[in-house]
Amino acid sequence: MREHRHTPNRPALADSVHTNSGMPDEAASVAGEYVEMDTMLSGTKVSSQGTRTRSNTDDSNKPSASPHTLNREATLDDGQTAVVEDAFQEHHVKIEYSGSRFSLKKLWQFIGPGLLVSQALLDPGNIESDISQADTSGYKLLWLLLVAHIICIFVQTLAARLGVITGRHLAQHIRAQYPLPFAIVFWALSELAIIGADIQEVIGTATALHILTGLPIWAGVVITAVDSFFFLYIQRFGVRVTEMVFGLMITTLAVCFWIEMFMIKPDAREVVKGMVIPRIPQGSVVQAVGIIGCVLMPHNLYLHSALVGSRKLDRRQETREGAIREAMRYFRIETSISLIYAYLINMAVVIVFCKAFEILRASGTPYVASLAEGATVLSHVLGAGSKYIYAIGLLAIGQSTTMSGTLSGQYVTEGFWNMPIKPWQRVLVTRAISLVPALIVAITASVHMDLLSEIINVIQAVVLSFTIIPLLKLQAYAEIVGPEFVFGKTARIAAAVLTLAIVTLNAYMVVSVIPLVSPGMYVALVVVIIVYVAVLSYTAAFPLQSVWNTRALVDQAPAPIRWMFGRASLGVSTTAI
Repeated sequence: MREHRHTPNRPALADSVHTNSGMPDEAASVAGEYVEMDTMLSGTKVSSQGTRTRSNTDDSNKPSASPHTLNREATLDDGQTAVVEDAFQEHHVKIEYSGSRFSLKKLWQFIGPGLLVSQALLDPGNIESDISQADTSGYKLLWLLLVAHIICIFVQTLAARLGVITGRHLAQHIRAQYPLPFAIVFWALSELAIIGADIQEVIGTATALHILTGLPIWAGVVITAVDSFFFLYIQRFGVRVTEMVFGLMITTLAVCFWIEMFMIKPDAREVVKGMVIPRIPQGSVVQAVGIIGCVLMPHNLYLHSALVGSRKLDRRQETREGAIREAMRYFRIETSISLIYAYLINMAVVIVFCKAFEILRASGTPYVASLAEGATVLSHVLGAGSKYIYAIGLLAIGQSTTMSGTLSGQYVTEGFWNMPIKPWQRVLVTRAISLVPALIVAITASVHMDLLSEIINVIQAVVLSFTIIPLLKLQAYAEIVGPEFVFGKTARIAAAVLTLAIVTLNAYMVVSVIPLVSPGMYVALVVVIIVYVAVLSYTAAFPLQSVWNTRALVDQAPAPIRWMFGRASLGVSTTAI
């Protein structure tokens, strides 16, 4: 393993192409236009046949592409054709292709992206969800927590798969494949979800500082908003150091709660029953759906598909397919290890507070099941020192997740707008936006944190539904991932079932929080459902730009329908873009 330093002045490498002799001429033309659209802002230009050249180099000796050639999308990890600036492009990890033989040493080279992604499953918002689960359902939903993490492994593996195969992350694909107005909506929703998660992380970290130092929550919010700039400094040391630091933060949280789990001595039989016997206690349906919603985070899909680009694969023609398949296998293993690790930590949080609440209820001691009062609960049961262990773990993961959220936002902004943004600029913007609602909660009362978390969870659920569809849809087209990696029939059915299940569960969670106290609220609910279904259907049915000329059945529809799908302008007799 070695880190590869990017040298931007080297001659441009020729892009790999996929030959499809059966493709019509106009499809190749669309493909060329597609690549041209995405590369104009990166200092490149594309000929009408789709041949990619660099504007500041002499490419007269390069062979031009056949009109029957479809350009594969530019890769991020070749150091030359990246459309946007990668946060770690100075320190990419070079991976040598070694064939199909499994190697622990090779696995170590891929360890890292999954760790950064797993932090979102452990942020202060999820810890508060664990505490709430322990209070309302005890050990009975541990099985569902495990199922949620297994689903998350599958979804995150698909996000990594997209990034590895195409060398482009999800935000770039959505911007390139959907019309600009639709991409703007996607971007706005994604930013809203990231900022919402950031609010929870800031308040969680401020709570930890309050427990450790006695600072008021509002002061902790301000300090947390500022100290994130210091964590940006570690990026100067490369992707591997950054991954190790974040791994240390996660391990700090794990050690803290595992210590408390052994100290509190839970009922092992109840723990095992909760893990293996599926059951949902009466009145806990919303809580159960919320568990899945808290584990599947939309910004994690953007982040994971981008982070895998920090591994520089051997994409030469003779090794490309083997190197990609090898990377997908190792990333699948790495993602599974990282998210199972996150499950064990979440499980420990639930177990600790389950036992603590049992003891307090038995003794008649009143308590409040919340993130802010978690330290008080543990102090009553395990002694005064336990609150500091709790606070140290909360502080570590709070600081860590604020940085991973910053990376997510950076990739989303760059991917949708082809606009490189420095990490410190991203922190400045997100902190400025998240600081106001976080301060409002801190100043008014901690009780409002529950309402804020509920609103944020609803936002996350809505955004996830709009993010999962493009992620799965993109991999069902050979024009995007190539015929060797396109989803087969079984994978397509599984993807459709998964999408329907996630959308249905998230829709249920959104509907469950709408107070139906008047006829007007019922009307509002119906309107929300209609709009929600219509927009999701549009997302799923929209013909991706790179396959318009081969699958443009929508061209046979009336003009207003063609306009909705970006195929014509109203009042203009146009059948194709």
